[in-house]
Amino acid sequence: MKVAALDLGSNSFLCLIVEGDASGIQKVLSDQVKVVRLGQGVGQSGVFHPDALARARMCLQEFKKEIDRHQVDRILAMATSAARDAKNGEELFKIGRDLGIPIEIIPGEDEARITFAGATEGHLPEKGNVAVIDVGGGSTEVIIGDRSGLHFSKSLNIGCVRLTEKFISSQPLPASERMAVESAIDGAYKDLLPELQKYSFESILAVAGTPSAIAAAELGKFDASRVHGYVLDQTTLKKWCDRLASTSVEEKIEKYKIESGRADVLFVGATLLHRFLLTLSKPSMKVSIKGVRYGVALEILRR
Repeated sequence: MKVAALDLGSNSFLCLIVEGDASGIQKVLSDQVKVVRLGQGVGQSGVFHPDALARARMCLQEFKKEIDRHQVDRILAMATSAARDAKNGEELFKIGRDLGIPIEIIPGEDEARITFAGATEGHLPEKGNVAVIDVGGGSTEVIIGDRSGLHFSKSLNIGCVRLTEKFISSQPLPASERMAVESAIDGAYKDLLPELQKYSFESILAVAGTPSAIAAAELGKFDASRVHGYVLDQTTLKKWCDRLASTSVEEKIEKYKIESGRADVLFVGATLLHRFLLTLSKPSMKVSIKGVRYGVALEILRR
């Protein structure tokens, strides 16, 4: 069976087309990502901005062409943080209906399971727990599990778009704004720490656009085979936090080849990853280029 699995996040939309069956994914046919910034201003206004909805429609129109080209059997798009928060969320669902792309809001209790299944697809160890951190535009998910299932999950309202809009007025960052970002993140992680300390885990997987963008910047270009599994340690993440804090958005794009739709929020994303390692006193994390869309594909194949 061919399926199209879409992840409609607060910053990026992703479309994965695979072949597979109830036992899992056998072949990836297409994997696309577009920065849409659906969550633009939602933290302040509580509604989707008309420009964000226009970008969403344009992106989904492009994805639908690719879906039609592959003649898929089933399509499912899943939306997370921004769509839950927006009072006019129905407008997003209408775009989906217009294009023949069914959109579901991932229920909170399913989001962690789907994210974990996608992030660890193909590389869950035989024994032991894995922690997954998924930095989104509106929220950051932290999940712990193993082959038997999930043991812990928490969604924190500290996404990279949300915190950038809340705290950052210009780039390079004034020192006071960097401190405000770090303080907000540290506070959220400190509240989480007693729960996380109940579980032992050797490895941390970082999913979504933020860790992939940092690994690609470190490598000099995006190469999926090298970005997937790339190790980001405390020293590397601290270096990128400092670089991203001290450069303009234009410099981030031109000098470090960071895509334009991500450059302005990547400092917060890098800080979310770096402070996570500091809070847990862990040396490093691995990048996974998989994530929600892989979990959605598995969900369709198993339904």
